[in-house]
Amino acid sequence: MATAKYRVLVVTNLWPTKADPSFGSFVKAQMESLRPFGVEFDVLLINGRESKWNYLRGIRQVRKQLRAKPYDLIHAHFGLSGWVARWQFRVPIVMSFMGDDVLGRPKRSGRNTLGGHFLQLSGFVFARLATAVIVKSRQMASKLGMPFAYVIPNGVDLNLFRPMEQSLARQTLGLDPDKKFVLFPYNPNEVRKRFDLIEAAVSLARRQVDGLEILKARGLPQEQLPLYMNAADVMVMASMSEGSPNAVKEAMATNLPVITVDVGDTTDLIGPTAGCHVVPREAVAMAEKIVDVCRHGGRTNGREWISKLSMEAVAQQIMDVYAATVRR
Repeated sequence: MATAKYRVLVVTNLWPTKADPSFGSFVKAQMESLRPFGVEFDVLLINGRESKWNYLRGIRQVRKQLRAKPYDLIHAHFGLSGWVARWQFRVPIVMSFMGDDVLGRPKRSGRNTLGGHFLQLSGFVFARLATAVIVKSRQMASKLGMPFAYVIPNGVDLNLFRPMEQSLARQTLGLDPDKKFVLFPYNPNEVRKRFDLIEAAVSLARRQVDGLEILKARGLPQEQLPLYMNAADVMVMASMSEGSPNAVKEAMATNLPVITVDVGDTTDLIGPTAGCHVVPREAVAMAEKIVDVCRHGGRTNGREWISKLSMEAVAQQIMDVYAATVRR
């Protein structure tokens, strides 16, 4: 058996479980993409949703794990996980910030919540204690005041997220072949995703597009999402805050038209792709583009544009960060 190039301890509060197979699936996918590059890793999941005390318990678990096995570095995902990892100084830490741990958690009004302020302050301080910092967008690097941070969006699995016949996807999901579907791949109750605004936009667009419905895809294993993206006619994003939204990349990889507000790096993600649109965070503007996309029909060539963020390309960037971190 070949010797691993790097042995990594992953400390994260985002990882799929049987109870929630979609939670943190992008973190798992990113780490799995590093295996072909010679990375071996163990995962320490900090289940903060179960109990906030698990963060304190995690400190002891990290130390125990480091005594049990040798590691070249710790890769922490999400700011609070970084604090758990930092209660040791035996190995360097690569810190991947996700989005709201830097940008906060805005209310519908746009003002940050108290919890969001805490995450921002925590992230700002910890970023200066990590060995290396990865962020998902230039906006996040600016917010941290760290222009030298590595800007590396999560990659998209082009083998999983690929175009297929819409009719076949709809048949598999049991969807009406004659209707039009607007995809919403998030929790409707998560305020910053602005499901209320998308509902309003679809209601307006329905006046001109018969049989228009919202297709929700929440809490699904990642393997099922391509079916929903291929079954839909368009995806609409109205979020108040995002780092680098994975759903936009995945939709692009399936050639699904995307209508989005200018949030995170969405403008860069859709680029010059015909059939994709950046709109104001207003129901009327969104509705106009929904009608336009539904009337013209068809798919985009978004897969060609987003291929630069393939899992393999992003994995190589992370390997470069690992190399620089271990050399320090």
